[in-house]
Formats: sequence, C-alpha cells, structure tokens
Amino acid sequence: MKKTIHKIIEQLGYKISNISKKEAEKQRFVQRFAVGKDANQLVYNSTDYLFVIKKHFPELSLVPHKEGVLASFSTLKLYLESSEEFFILKEVFIEKDYNLLSQENFVVFDIGMNIGISSLFFALQKNVNKIYSFEPVATTYHQAQYNLALNPSYAAKIEAFHCGLGGATRVEKVLYNAQAKGNCGIRRDLSLVLDDKNAAEIEINIKNVEEVLPALFAQHPNEKKILKIDCEGAEYEILQKMNEGTLLAEVDILLIEWHDKGATILEDLLVAHNFSVLSRHLTAITGMIYAFKNRSHK
Repeated sequence: MKKTIHKIIEQLGYKISNISKKEAEKQRFVQRFAVGKDANQLVYNSTDYLFVIKKHFPELSLVPHKEGVLASFSTLKLYLESSEEFFILKEVFIEKDYNLLSQENFVVFDIGMNIGISSLFFALQKNVNKIYSFEPVATTYHQAQYNLALNPSYAAKIEAFHCGLGGATRVEKVLYNAQAKGNCGIRRDLSLVLDDKNAAEIEINIKNVEEVLPALFAQHPNEKKILKIDCEGAEYEILQKMNEGTLLAEVDILLIEWHDKGATILEDLLVAHNFSVLSRHLTAITGMIYAFKNRSHK
C-alpha cells in the first residue's frame, strides 16, 4: 500500500522523503567514529563532508581532542573544531583545488593559511621545497601552528607569519566567528555565512605585500614561485599593489579565490602580465582563478 501511495504521489510531480531513514543513516555513521558525546555534534554536522573524506581515506579516524576532534588519515594528523574545517579538508585533499602536476620544483606562498590545511597539502608534494604561510587572525594562526606541530616532518618545510598581506600596512577591524574561520576578512558582513550573532569584531595586522615578498623571493632566485591567495576580499588590493611594482614578473603560477567583485578585473591584470588564465565560478559571488606565466615571457 505504501509503495502504491508513493508511486501516485510521484506521478503527480511530488516525492516523499524518508527523513527518519536519512537521520538513522547519519546517526549510524557518527557512531562508527565513537567520538563520545562532546564531539558527536561536530561529527554529525560534518557528515556530508565526512562521507566523502572517508570514501577516499578509509583509514580516517577521529578522536575527541580539546574543543573538537583529532583527525588522522594517510600520514597526517589535523585538529579540527568546526564543520567548515571538514569542508576545507575535503576541498583541499579530495577535490584537490591546489593539486598541480609538474616535475618542476616550487616555492609556495600561502596567503590565507587558515588552520594550515593547504600549507600541509603543499608540504606533502615532493616538488614543493618551501612554503611561506600568512594568517592574520590570532586564534586561527595558533590552531595552524598546533596542526604544524602535529606534523613535524612536513612542517619543516613551512614558515608561518602571523599577519595578512594587502595593499598597505595597517590594522584592520574584521568580524570573526570561530565556527567560520575561513570567512574572516575585510569583506566584514559579507563574510558571515552562518551564525552571525556569534561574530565578534577583532583587529588584525596587515602588511604591505611589496614590503614582505621581495625579501622572500630573493631567497629563491632559481625556483618557480606559486602564490595561493584565499584571503576574503584582499586579493584585489594584493594584485593591484603587485601590479604597481615588479613582483608579478617573478611569479609563475597564481591560485586565487576571488570574492564579490568578480574575476574580470583580476583576469585582465594577469593577462596584461603575460599569464594564461583559467576561471571557474564556485558561487554567484566567489570563484577560482588559475593563472600560469607564459614561458616565452618568463
């Protein structure tokens, strides 16, 4: 009788979703990790991402740790506090937004380190010799430092700086939410995608990109350079400031997540500096740009 009713309803253009069945499946999945009462909610909120991560890394284990969980997979350990951080883990290690297949050696500049997931991903790559990472939010920076300490063999490649990069050196007021660390930036209210009542105004230090990168570039005169930029709106002023000097001439690849203002202004700037550019939209107001220096002009 139930199947007949469901069939008739579907013929009318509707569908009954068995919520209890889906809920039971999620609960069983959470129980597989046996993280205990305190961490169950975090795991439950992250099940959509964990399903995918677990499929690619069957050895994945989670144990309660501090205010979140300690995730162990492959040769890594990561301390995670929110479902957003599981989303970033999936984005970097499963979707591999920053996975570059090349036989050449690189130095990576991770502008927007967050809790260290992308820096550690780069450190795993044998052809990446060094990573310079920048994170201006104190709590996020300290969690990144903790994750680096959990992975000392890879962290040896990483040098982290407690500051952001921008078009001018200054102190900036931003909105911070511990459950959405990756959305903290100069976009302020536009960055608050969830639970904005728990957001607090904090101050961060931003340094002029033209005052920081030249000395670091000079340490690697014969190595290819990658800029990974994910800094919640500051990408525009960073590229515009670099455009004023000679820094872009020394960069080989840029991996940029843009926000709000669209990709065109960044694409045009990069094309003018002899980069080939590929773009894709992530949402209506965000997207990725992959830019590669044309070898004939390098």
